[in-house]
Amino acid sequence: MPLFSIYAPDYTDEEAIQRRQSVRDTHLDNAAKNKSMKLGGAMLSPNESLDTPGAEKKMIGSFMILECDSYEEAKRMIETDVYWTGNVWDKEKTVIRPFVTPMRL
Repeated sequence: MPLFSIYAPDYTDEEAIQRRQSVRDTHLDNAAKNKSMKLGGAMLSPNESLDTPGAEKKMIGSFMILECDSYEEAKRMIETDVYWTGNVWDKEKTVIRPFVTPMRL
């Protein structure tokens, strides 16, 4: 079954992090139940945040690997996610691409 990588940056307005936090538990619960989700997590800023103990780690988007029958199925999963419908992910900048890897996911 094909794999798809999803790059879903958050909107950058001042309320974006509040929208993310308000639906985060629902997003995580749904992701945990989704058998198509092979890998997923939050993208952080600044890039050096993991190198500096105690540094603020701001969530700025999501990255996922989905296993779906088609591009349309992957797109439907993204567009029904609460981060999409809740205006967390930037709809103009979200990218879905076929993905191949020699690793078993």
